[in-house]
Amino acid sequence: MSAQITTVGLAINPDKKLARQLARTATALLKRAGVRVLSAHGDVAALAARSQLLLVFGGDGTMLRVAREMNGAQTPVLGINAGALGFLTVVPAERMEKALRAVLAGRYTLRARAMLKMDIVRQERWLPAHYALNDVVISRGAAARIVRMAVGIDGEPLTEYVCDGMIFATQTGSTAYSMSAGGPILTPGTEAFVMTPICPHSLTNRSVVVGRSAVVETRILSQPEELVLTVDGQVRVSLRSADTIHVRRGNRQFQLVQPDGYSYYETLRRKLNWSGANV
Repeated sequence: MSAQITTVGLAINPDKKLARQLARTATALLKRAGVRVLSAHGDVAALAARSQLLLVFGGDGTMLRVAREMNGAQTPVLGINAGALGFLTVVPAERMEKALRAVLAGRYTLRARAMLKMDIVRQERWLPAHYALNDVVISRGAAARIVRMAVGIDGEPLTEYVCDGMIFATQTGSTAYSMSAGGPILTPGTEAFVMTPICPHSLTNRSVVVGRSAVVETRILSQPEELVLTVDGQVRVSLRSADTIHVRRGNRQFQLVQPDGYSYYETLRRKLNWSGANV
């Protein structure tokens, strides 16, 4: 964003009182700076198309929803944290005004975050694609039975998994469900995504880091009683036996604004309660 910012769109989680309060404060600040302020009114893609910058008020779940609903628009997004965790909503509520002034003055970094594209092939028919900023998860839902699936990469068989499910995570999503399941953290700029089995029944089944151009194909072998696929924990798709799920790095990116002074590693230490180290 080299040009001066004159139009800013607001996407607000209406269920969070703090988000609504922060949005009102931000609106007043922006208008004093001569910036035009637009609201979503339910159509995030249209809002993104009309804005030079999107401000998202909520938690990381709100950011994930906005990322999908932008439908590939490359409008930069700045997240204001009115939730609990805040890996994507990088600006804490108490630093919002300082961060906004820095961004309006051009003091920020723009980081492109990769998104996954997921397709399901069912009886030789391709179902509508979905995009994920965090992860795509195959899980058994409320059923108690294990899941059997055959996994291949770029058309070559990898192995058959017997497990409770499978997580496909981006660099962004590597600090979410995948990490909880024992997967690695992919630091910013990692040109890859990760595949992490959930409670595998073999000690040799571990996370696999997959290159950016690879296509992972997962075929469901078991009878999927209540077997589901979720996209960013928000979109739910029922699966059937013999479905094949194709996961790859998509052609969409999410443009994340990081104000001057933001540190990914400081955020990682703070959110994961890691101690600092002198290097």
